[in-house]
Order: sequence, then C-alpha cells, then structure tokens
Amino acid sequence: MSLQLREGLNVQFQGYPYRVLDIQQGRSVTLMDKCNAYTKEMTFDEADHYFSLGKLKVVEDDGYIFRDDNLPPIPSALPEHLRHSVQRRLQYVTAILAQTAKTSCSRTLLPIAQIVAQAIGDKKIPSSPTLYRWCRDYQNSGEDIMSLAPRTQNCGRRHGQIHPEVIDLFYSVLDRCYLTIHRNSKKHVHQKLIDEIYLENKKRPKEEWLSFLSYGGFCKLLKRVLDPFIEMARRYSERYARRYFRTRDRGPAAFFPLERVEIDHTILDVIIIHPITKKILGRPTVTVAIDRRTRMVCAIYIDLAPPSSVAAMLCIKQAVSSKAELLQQYGLATEHCWPVEGRIAGIWMDNGPEFHSHVHKQLCKDLKMELQYCPPGMPWYKAVVERFIGTLNTRLIHRLPGTTWSNPEMRASYPSEKLACITLEELRQLVFKWVVVDYHNTRHSELGETPLQCWDRLTASHPIPALCDGSKLETQFSLTFHRRISNGRISTKGLIYHHPHLIHLRECMPSNTKFMLRIDPEDVRQAYIYDPINKALMKVDCISIDTDQELSWRDYLSMRKDQQSDNDTDDVTQEKIRSDKAALNDEIFQLQARADQQLRALKGKKPSNGHKATDTKHAAIPINVNATVVDDLDSEDWEVEVDTLRGDKNV
Repeated sequence: MSLQLREGLNVQFQGYPYRVLDIQQGRSVTLMDKCNAYTKEMTFDEADHYFSLGKLKVVEDDGYIFRDDNLPPIPSALPEHLRHSVQRRLQYVTAILAQTAKTSCSRTLLPIAQIVAQAIGDKKIPSSPTLYRWCRDYQNSGEDIMSLAPRTQNCGRRHGQIHPEVIDLFYSVLDRCYLTIHRNSKKHVHQKLIDEIYLENKKRPKEEWLSFLSYGGFCKLLKRVLDPFIEMARRYSERYARRYFRTRDRGPAAFFPLERVEIDHTILDVIIIHPITKKILGRPTVTVAIDRRTRMVCAIYIDLAPPSSVAAMLCIKQAVSSKAELLQQYGLATEHCWPVEGRIAGIWMDNGPEFHSHVHKQLCKDLKMELQYCPPGMPWYKAVVERFIGTLNTRLIHRLPGTTWSNPEMRASYPSEKLACITLEELRQLVFKWVVVDYHNTRHSELGETPLQCWDRLTASHPIPALCDGSKLETQFSLTFHRRISNGRISTKGLIYHHPHLIHLRECMPSNTKFMLRIDPEDVRQAYIYDPINKALMKVDCISIDTDQELSWRDYLSMRKDQQSDNDTDDVTQEKIRSDKAALNDEIFQLQARADQQLRALKGKKPSNGHKATDTKHAAIPINVNATVVDDLDSEDWEVEVDTLRGDKNV
C-alpha cells in the first residue's frame, strides 16, 4: 500500500500528532506539529520510508467524505457556475451514450450534439474531441457525475513563488515573535520578517537577494499554514484554547418529565426600587429550576439577596409543590394552569458553594433526588436552564423600565437608574405571568410543540409520583439549627421559641444535649423542635417581640442588620461613651478603695471589751496593703496570718 497524502490530512509521526501543511508532488512534504506548531519538512522518499517502517501513519478522518481529485464529494457542493456546467455536459453525454456506442466518430456525435444544443438553448456546440473526452471520463468513472466537473479550480499557481529560504525565515519569525504570550500584531511580525530578509540579503551578492514578502502575502501564508487552535494556545494559553474549541455537545438527555431538572441562578438585568421610599435597592437574583425534557419551568424564585442555600431550598420547594395557591395569588387560576409538581428524579447544578452546602445535600437526600454536578468547563450539561435565563432577559426583562441590558454596549446611554420604577413584588408578578401565559404556551423550536403540550402528552404515559403530605413537606423544607434548651426556651439568631414541655424535655436528657430546631424560611413564626424521647416533631411558639406578623428568614436577618446599623453612632459619640464608661468604672474603684481604708482604720482602734492593747512592737510592723483584707471576726485563718507577721516568740 502506497502512501497517499493531501493537505490538511492528520498523520502520526513517531507517535506525535502532525498535520500536512504543504505538498510539492514528487519533491517534499511539510508537516506541522499539532502540539507546538513546529514544522518538519521531508522528501517524498523519506515519507515513504517512514510509512513502510510504521513510523508515519495516516489518521483516518472519521466523518469526513472527500475525493482524491480535490473536488467536492457531491455536485451540489460546487459553485453555482460549475453546477450549470456539469448539468450542461451531462445532457450531452447522456444523449450521446443513449443513441450510439461510437463516441469517437465525429459524424455520429455532431448531429446528436446539435439536437441537444437546440433543446437546451446552447449557442456554442462542443467539438467532437471534447464530447469524446467527456464520454470517456464519464464511462471510466462508473458514470460519476463529478467526472464532468471542470478542473479549472486546480489550475494556476496555487502555492505562489516564495523562496524556500524565505519560508524558513517565515517559520522562524513566526515561532519567535508571533506565537508568544506577548501577542505581537501581524504588522509588527511582518516588519520583523522584512528585517530578517534584509539582514540575510546583506550577506549575499545582489543577484542572489531574496524577494521581500508583502504584508498581504504574509497574512495569506499565515492563515494557510497556522492552525487556529495552536495560534490561540500559544498566544493565550492551552486552557483558554481548549475552552474556546470545546465540543458543543448537547449533554445528557432526558426521556420523561422530571427525570432531570436543571437549576441555576443569576442576577437579572433590571433595577428594583423600594415600594414606599422609592429608593434604588439594586438588581435582584433569580433562581430557576426547569425540566430538561419538556422545557416546563418547575420553579422560579426571585429575591434581592445573593445566591444561597436558602434560595436553592425555596426554589426546590416550589418545584415539587402545587402552584395552585401561587396562581390564585396573581389571578391566573381561572384561565391558566401550572401542573408541574411531584417527585424529581435528579437535579443538575453547577459547583457553586450554595449547592455544596450541607442543608442542600440533606434536603435532596430526604426527597430522594439524585444530585449531579456539572463537570467544570462544560456548561452544556445544564444548557437548558442557561438558555431559559437568556430568554427571560431578552423577552421580558429587557422590555421593562429600569433594565440594565446585558452589556454596556447594548445599554449605551439608557438611563436605567432614572427610569427604575418596579418593586420586587411587581417583578415577581410579571415574571410569573410571563412564564404561565407566554413561555409555557409558545412553540419551542426543538420540541416542535409548546412546553405545556409536551408535558401533558408525556405525563399521560408516565405519571409523576406524588410526595408526602403537606405537613411533612413543610418540615422538610426548613432551616435546621441545633441549640440547647435554657429556662424552658430555645433560641437562635435572636428568635426565641417556647413550649410548656421544653423544661420537662431538658430534664429528661443530659444537660449538654442540643436539640434540633427547624424554622420555616418563609415564616419564622413557624418552627418545630424534635423530641428524641417520643420520636416526634413538636411545634413551638415564637415569643420574640419583632415577629408579630409573617416574616421570612431573610427579611428577619435584614431587619436585624438594619437595626444594628441604626444603633451605630459616629466616632465622636463612641469616644464620648467610652470615656464616660471609664470614668464610671474609675469612680467605683475609688469607692472600693475608700471602704478598704475605713476597714483598716477600724482595726487600728482600742478594743472595747477591756483587754490590753496590742504591743507597740506589733503595731510598728508594716502591713501589706495589697493583701486581701479579712475580717478577724469571720475568718478562721486570722491566727495563721498573724503568726507569719509575729517576730517575738515570747509574746
């Protein structure tokens, strides 16, 4: 088997991948290393020798269909003027072969050719040798239509007249100046090549000077010989190039509803204001869960707080629960439906920290949902939710006043802050209405039907398993804390909960036992404590002052933060408070010192019971004023302390 090479063919030389850059038939072959863009040139005899030894191997191009004559594989791939030429020749050839077998006789061919030319309106009848050559090529190729295609595209000087030494200088400059992390421009690299040619010409006689390569020729040669992947890998990085040239696969597929739900969150392109003060609050965060098979939105949660495990938990809670109350709240229950509810088989997400939290993993485990994390750098594993977020922005969010658009170029001079007039609750209502009214009832290009129609059709043959009752579901979607019971109450983050049985529960368990407290993130007043004795959840009452009305967990934390910031004073006031506290503390210490002096003065007086006074020798003994003053009437160690001060054994 002989070696068959063509430009662009992938080969392996001594185990390393190469690509055929240039072929000079019968003379040389130029290969380029696909790892570092280095080139290697060898003669045809050397290539045949390496091929016979097995060191040079041709890598089969899977999925490629090509011809050896450098023509397109099918006639429709030819340029339009060449397709007309092929059809013209085919009509002459088929008419001749249908009427005679003597394709070399001009007296037989010309009458047939005149009839064909009159039928197709051809003003220039081909000559007899031309007709003979067409018929011969058509028969020898097994009646291949492409054998009649003109070969004019293979004519002419295809590779140019560039001196081989200029080519060597080109590759040298390309490697040293262009394929570097400094990312020099083509103009600067071309100027460097001109300088190299100029220095080389100074060493030669004038009649042997090398011709300079024009900038246009330099760019054409660069585009022809340099692989785009190698160019990006050498100028930027291999990681950047692999990410840019990654395979755009569709990712794992789903075959029935809720088999695979994708979840993600992003910041919406709109500014939200306060409903009362009209103050700008910022851009909200949306957390979306969508079914990959039917494209039905399972849940959509919008809040001003950044992404967190609480947002992911509330989104999953909305996904598995009934949407009837939500539709009733926004006045959509009579005309529209949102039937997505029930058990989710698997959930796909990225590697954000909120999706790796213990709360999120435990919740998915309790609901028997399989957790799947997308591999890093492969966003197509959750491409459906990424595409939906883009659709939400382009079809709704960018139409609202106060939108920030997707980038500064699109925003231009649009005054987003001045036009912002939408509150968070109004945005939620608009988004829910758009999902139920517009998105679910719009034909999807990939499904061929609306998401709602696809859901109804597939759920009829594959029903969705239901979850447990509402009370158990409510406790599953709760924030979990482990706290001790103190004084018949249990508290966390300033929230205090009470139940008459808590004191009894604490006395029945060891003193250092921590009990599980579960708080509803949508209403902090709803909380349960786990009773390990009776193996039951016990509902507790919230007795905190600031929880008289329904309050979500995030709103409560925000309220506490605002109260703390309101109580903070400026530095001058803080300094005054610190000095006043120090003065008060010093005044207390002075009172204590005055009391100590009074006590010592009382001990120095004569006793009132008629006993002799203390010896003057003993009175002259110095007393350690730093020692703790002990009353001699109440202390049993007084005699021991006096003995340590006594200097005369006879007294």
